[in-house]
Amino acid sequence: MRYKIIDVYPQQNVKRYIAKCLKQQSPQFIVIESARTLCKELDIIDVNHQSAQATWATGEKIALNIVESSDSLDKIYELDT
Repeated sequence: MRYKIIDVYPQQNVKRYIAKCLKQQSPQFIVIESARTLCKELDIIDVNHQSAQATWATGEKIALNIVESSDSLDKIYELDT
C-alpha cells in the first residue's frame, strides 16, 4: 500500500511521521517512526502491513516502525496529545 507523508512531529527525541494512503483502503492513516529523514508532502512510501516492511516508491528499503494506524486523522492526533 502506498502512503504519502503528510505531517512530521517530534516525540521524545524521535521524529514521527503521519502518512496518508493514496487509495481508499484501510487503514487510511499510519504513524511511523524511522531513522531515515522523510520529507513532508514529497516522500511516498510503499508499506507492506503483513511483513511490517517499507520501501520508498523507488524501491529502496526503509527501516521503520508502524506506531499506530487508523481510518480517521482525528483519532491519530488524539492518541499523541
